[in-house]
Amino acid sequence: MAPHLALLINPAARGGRSVSQLEPVVRRLRAGGAEVIVIFGDSAADALDKACTAVAERPDALVAFGGDGLVHLAVQAVAGTDVPLGVIPAGTGNDIADALGIPRNDLRAAA
Repeated sequence: MAPHLALLINPAARGGRSVSQLEPVVRRLRAGGAEVIVIFGDSAADALDKACTAVAERPDALVAFGGDGLVHLAVQAVAGTDVPLGVIPAGTGNDIADALGIPRNDLRAAA
């Protein structure tokens, strides 16, 4: 059975440039056999609400596609659950991704 991933994206990451990388990242995940649903939030509160709703539906993982702020929201969404968290760095600083050793200059490699 294909893994089911909930991909949480911050469309404002990198000054809005992260959205241009969304299609190649989703394509890469799907090429690896994953079923991907994309979640956009209109605000931080909306993104957190949608991420919590997605986690309640028991995906195989919640993947944060953005910067440190979005990763922080995603951590809140998975806290207290057994849903794993993935990180694809697409923000300006990406300090969390750096600390975890996740490639930051090749989004498809991170996916």
